[in-house]
Amino acid sequence: MEEHFITIKTFAYPADVPIVQSFMEMRGIDIYMKNFTLNRLTYPIFNIEMQVRSSDYENAIEALIEGGFSKPEDFI
Repeated sequence: MEEHFITIKTFAYPADVPIVQSFMEMRGIDIYMKNFTLNRLTYPIFNIEMQVRSSDYENAIEALIEGGFSKPEDFI
């Protein structure tokens, strides 16, 4: 089965990314930050999208809620 990446959270500011990124990686969840490099080099044009593998989606939701980065209603 081919896995794909799912956007689980978006960020408007690059400064918000490193803390959440480290938190997720410490829990063994591989993430990809779409548009992150572009926004670090210029002023924010696009939202930064934190994406996870489809197989990690449920664990990523739990981690974001546990860490206080999201609320359960964000995933309804």
